[in-house]
Amino acid sequence: MRASLRLERRASYADYLAVEQTSEHRHELIDGVIVATAGGSDEHNAIAGKLGGLVVMRVQAPCRYYTPDQRFWIPAAGRARYADGSIICGPPEHPAHDGQATVNPTVVIEVLSPSREGDDEGDKRLDLQSLPTLRAYVVVSQDERRVKVYRRGEDGVWPEEAEVHTGGRSFSLPTLASACSVDELYDTILDEQGRSLLR
Repeated sequence: MRASLRLERRASYADYLAVEQTSEHRHELIDGVIVATAGGSDEHNAIAGKLGGLVVMRVQAPCRYYTPDQRFWIPAAGRARYADGSIICGPPEHPAHDGQATVNPTVVIEVLSPSREGDDEGDKRLDLQSLPTLRAYVVVSQDERRVKVYRRGEDGVWPEEAEVHTGGRSFSLPTLASACSVDELYDTILDEQGRSLLR
C-alpha cells in the first residue's frame, strides 16, 4: 500500500526529512512527492524476515545485512528509497544532505506486494540499479515459491530479464558464502502450490 502526503508544491529534500523525523512510518521521496510505505502482509513480513536470516548466516565480511529501515539516496533520479533488505560492503557512504541515507548497496532485496509490484520491478528497480555499487537486485514473490535475481554483468550492464529460481532450486548472491535454497526460504510460510501456511 502507498499513500501520498499531498502538498501544494513539490516537496524539497528538507521537507521530506522533516516528515521522516517526526513520523512513525517510513516514506519515500519520488518526484517531489512524499509517499508513505505501509506495512506488508503476514506472508510478506515472514518471507522478508526469513530471507534476512538466511542472508545474515551467509554474508561475508566486510559486508553486512541491513534491515528495511536503511534509506537509499538515488542521485540520478533525486529520489529517496527504502528496500525490504540490503547488503552493504564496507562503511555506508552518505550523501552530504542526508547522514542516514546511503548510496553504496551491493545487493537490494524486495519482497513483492500486490500494491507495489509494478514499482518494485519498474521504476524502483531502475532507480536502485543506477547506483554504481549495486551488483544484484532481488525480487521475491509472496504468493508463489519464486525468487528473481537481476545481476549486473561484468560489463556493467543490467539484463532486461532476471534469473528465475523456483522450488527445488537455490540462488546465489554476491558476498554470500553459500547459496540459499528457495524451499528453505518458503518452508512454513507457503506450501508447494503457493498457498499460505499462516492462515
